[in-house]
Amino acid sequence: MTFRRNYSLLGCLILGSVTILPLAVGAEPQAAPTEAEIKQWIEQLDSDKFLVRENATQKLTEAQANAIPILSDSIQSGSLEKAFRCIHVLRNFAVGEDIEMEKEAMAKLALIAATENDRVATYAEDVLKRIAPIKQEQAIRILSGLGVRFSSYNSTQSGFQTKILSGPGITIDASYEGTVDDLYYLRHLQFIEDVQVCNDNVTAAWFAQIAKMPNVRLMTIKDGPVNVAMLRELEPLLPKLAALRLYHINVDGAIAPLMAKLENASHVEFYGLPLTEADQRRIRQVLPPLPDEDLKFRRGGFLGVSGSSLGNTGSCYIENVHQESGAYKGGLKAGDVVIETVGTRVESFQHLIDLLKDKKVGDAIDLTIMRGGRTMKLNVVLGKWPLRPEYGP
Repeated sequence: MTFRRNYSLLGCLILGSVTILPLAVGAEPQAAPTEAEIKQWIEQLDSDKFLVRENATQKLTEAQANAIPILSDSIQSGSLEKAFRCIHVLRNFAVGEDIEMEKEAMAKLALIAATENDRVATYAEDVLKRIAPIKQEQAIRILSGLGVRFSSYNSTQSGFQTKILSGPGITIDASYEGTVDDLYYLRHLQFIEDVQVCNDNVTAAWFAQIAKMPNVRLMTIKDGPVNVAMLRELEPLLPKLAALRLYHINVDGAIAPLMAKLENASHVEFYGLPLTEADQRRIRQVLPPLPDEDLKFRRGGFLGVSGSSLGNTGSCYIENVHQESGAYKGGLKAGDVVIETVGTRVESFQHLIDLLKDKKVGDAIDLTIMRGGRTMKLNVVLGKWPLRPEYGP
């Protein structure tokens, strides 16, 4: 990194008796200073000469990672100005591009903010609050550059009660090109409420990073080598969730104790999971009481339709067909009436769901339908349940 000195008045940070110049940029990197040199510069922060204090501050800033632990240990030994200058140097490290240096500096600032020294702790806490928007903007830039997709949805109203079915979100799918270390930046996304993960490279360490996000309340996990042991990394996040959706992952009834942590959940979906009837009963027992429309178990594949039993031309009326579904590819259309499938007459839309619930992804099914007064036969291949922006029926 290069340093260019800028001592303009507007570029200065003034706090009480402390006037701190910005991080200089422009000089060639130098050899790492010794511990003795760092300690000497820290002692100079208490000098009665302004230029000596300024020079020591600049030297410590250029020292970077080597200075972090010594700066933190020196906060309580000396004047208030010395403490403030040490915190300011830590702040510069915290807003840099080096993840490991940022981690260490942020951790030290958090510890200082938790001390009993009121003025020093208050200043450290204020610094953390002030750099939060900077870190958030940095996180958006870095993560979006690595393929994390950002989206924003509006809340929707249901009846007399507002039910938040969606919120500002991110999707980590096959487009993500970063590493687990890059996911460290997730914790700076204060505004994100919805996280959707669909990636074959997902690991337990990914979930450990997601669990540190401050305001997540909606979550979807689809595909990948996900098991119950990996999901345990999300345990700190589970009590905050209003909705959880698990699609096509390899978990069984052993997930029940973990689902007991969903104490505030109002919507839960288990689609394409190898759950037996006994597993489902066990999970129902540990979850908050939820109506059927908000607690869904679908062992089968994705047909890709919505419908009702209110159509005036039959009992199983198709209202909408998902354009990326097997139903759409097989020729099913909105307005069709399903008469028969798997050799059984279909009595209602719910009956259609029940008849197909044990059919797996890739299974081909025959549908007999009524369209425009004509009877037709279609062959449909069931697919995987897709990620959806909305949560709920």
